[in-house]
Amino acid sequence: MINFGHETVNTCDGPSRREFLQIGSAGFLGMGLAGLLSSQGAMADKYIDNEMSIILVFLWGGAPHQDTFDMKPNAPAEVRGQFSPIKTNVPGIQICEHLPMLATMADKYTIIRSATHDQTIHAQGAHYTLTGNKLGPGREGPNMGAVISKFLPQRNALPSAIQIGPRMYDTAGNGPIGQDGGFLGNASSPFRVLNALEPVDKLASLSAPAGLTADRLNLRKALYHKVDTFQKYIESGDTRIHDAAYEKAFSLVTSPEAKKAFNLEKETKATRERYGMTQFGQGCLMARRLIEAKVRFVQVNWRAHPINDDVDKMGFDNHGDNFTRCKRQLPELDRSVSALIDDVYQRGLNKKTLILVTGEFGRTTVNGSAGRDHWPFVYSYLITGAGIPGGRVIGSSDEAAKYPSTLPVSPEDTYMSVAKILNMDVSGQLREARILRDSPGIPDLFS
Repeated sequence: MINFGHETVNTCDGPSRREFLQIGSAGFLGMGLAGLLSSQGAMADKYIDNEMSIILVFLWGGAPHQDTFDMKPNAPAEVRGQFSPIKTNVPGIQICEHLPMLATMADKYTIIRSATHDQTIHAQGAHYTLTGNKLGPGREGPNMGAVISKFLPQRNALPSAIQIGPRMYDTAGNGPIGQDGGFLGNASSPFRVLNALEPVDKLASLSAPAGLTADRLNLRKALYHKVDTFQKYIESGDTRIHDAAYEKAFSLVTSPEAKKAFNLEKETKATRERYGMTQFGQGCLMARRLIEAKVRFVQVNWRAHPINDDVDKMGFDNHGDNFTRCKRQLPELDRSVSALIDDVYQRGLNKKTLILVTGEFGRTTVNGSAGRDHWPFVYSYLITGAGIPGGRVIGSSDEAAKYPSTLPVSPEDTYMSVAKILNMDVSGQLREARILRDSPGIPDLFS
């Protein structure tokens, strides 16, 4: 199913025209889309679209950098762990033996081995990674997709930002902060596809309510416009941005092309199996389809919970039995992410698509339970596409894989590079909105 954000605004003057139309749109279409879409036109002033999009693959739980992309084969056992490195197709670059498919395409991606921050808790680490800012008192930052929805114009009937996969949480009722609209308001929250394995006809919010035919839907649209016209006469203030939002909501419900983008049955059996018939694998495939359909931002979530004994829910928070768990996790990660990268390059989408594969932090040396604990002070991630040269490593960690030894890369640096690649107004709108801090970006990213 798909879940849509919402916002509620109360004033002493009674319902505003905005609230009035939100109520109306929910009634006429059977869904509260207009409020969510309204923000996408509110601040997207003159903007030259460079057609760039981003896929963010978020490895919830914190994958161990020492057991994936920053192997330490000559370090003590508590550092190097149980796995061995293997050669990639780029001389001098090695990654984990349980990532053989990714090893064959290292010429396409860059490994950042000096990512770093100081947030040791899952929720705060996720917030920093997904928003580019540390969590402040009473101030939750907006998800990167929410910022894109707010400040960049929508390209077509599809939303500008979509999240695929379960809503992440840590403790009961405590999800990682930074998944939604934050201080921009939930009207900017990305659309959410909870399960990419469900057939498109189960994605209820892509369809009108049961029994509502096309003729009845058009009648409701006509009635909406009559009520809208009346409301304009009785309220002052420039709130006409909501008109365009309603049109976008109507277009999404009625657009065959929009529905087609979500329909994985349009893919061959071989392609679907190449990605892996898991929620995560099919989420990566759906992300590629949505990018082809001109969606600006797609986030694919690895799992719902950081740690779980169920393989289908198993995040990377491997405090115990890390190596047994990684033997189950890494092959799925390898299959799905390698398929995504390969597919994007094979289809010629790589020049206009940035792929970022990261978690919220890395892991410690091996503990007494054969696990690895939280460690944000250095970790690794992959970045590819958008004209970024592949076959490289940026930065390094020290011999114990505890701290950066060269070229530290903060979440602010990563966020700045992504914003610039998307041609966002980093010195104006984003700075004024206190979304983006001064940062040089990822060093040598395009060298």
